Amino acid sequence: MNREHTASKDIVLFSSEELDIVAAVTDSLSSKGKTSELEAVGNNRMALEQLGRSISFYPSILESHRLGGSSRSVESLVETLCRDDIPDMILHIPTKAVLGRSYSIAKINFLNMLRYILKDVPDLMTLETRVLHLIAHNVFTIMAEEVFISIIEHVSTPEALRSKAAYLLARTWEFRLDSGVREFAPILQGIWRAREKLIPNFGTMLGFSELFVISGHIEPVWFDFLQSDDIGEDEVHSLEEFIFGMSYEEILSLRREMEDRGKSSLTREEASARGRRAGPLYRYSGDDPRQLYRSFRDRKINARFRSRARLAGPKRTLENYLMCFLLAQPDEMPSGNGTE
Repeated sequence: MNREHTASKDIVLFSSEELDIVAAVTDSLSSKGKTSELEAVGNNRMALEQLGRSISFYPSILESHRLGGSSRSVESLVETLCRDDIPDMILHIPTKAVLGRSYSIAKINFLNMLRYILKDVPDLMTLETRVLHLIAHNVFTIMAEEVFISIIEHVSTPEALRSKAAYLLARTWEFRLDSGVREFAPILQGIWRAREKLIPNFGTMLGFSELFVISGHIEPVWFDFLQSDDIGEDEVHSLEEFIFGMSYEEILSLRREMEDRGKSSLTREEASARGRRAGPLYRYSGDDPRQLYRSFRDRKINARFRSRARLAGPKRTLENYLMCFLLAQPDEMPSGNGTE
């Protein structure tokens, strides 16, 4: 029996690292007689397992299926997702994908619960960094999914790129609970991991030092993107939003104020005080990876508003521009069969 046929059944609800942490937490709680916390962990774990197994019973998104006179395949799904007149994508997403996203969110909440528990147990506090890393990984999976969706929904994107994004999205949906597939969109995970570690200096508001720090932790294709002939003002402004954790409008306002006051640089405190508000990434302190998702969400909403209102500033997120660049490369055509 081939791997494509069994992929939907061979699910991995918890990675080996997640299982190690769960075991360490439950063993410690049991030895200390913390029955209420132990029961909470057990109940939440059981609920996750039941949800994951329920998802596995839904048919494969990548296989062809026939029901009566109708047939479905990954090709027909991609065609539907990429239609210009699709009224609401959520109503056209396979049930397996919808439940899979819910599972990812439930996994994040479960890991966050473990984090709060181990904070109160001295011999478990050393696990917090590992738990935060696992939370971030699950958050990044959801964010990557939204990047693909935003590319598909942007009808001005070339049809070939939208189709490639739709195939990658379908594979993400199919293998969300399968550990046997390589990490999706590693370049996205790379820039998000790098951004986790960055605290903007602001300074001249040019972002050179911050860009240098980020670029030191990302694979070489990142430099190909930065040096591309297609890089324009919108892409540069989206990069500034990503680096500074502030909107294009806030950055522009700060630069104008610097010019009016004859200042050549700003401290972080000055930037926070003078801006209308500090963006989510500026507040990011590394103790809650979900803040990174809030930054992505805000940048996406702002970009969509500018596009519809025809305002100045980036019309997409940095992640959207970056993935479009990657998908435009001739060797980036995803396979529809789920094999590696």
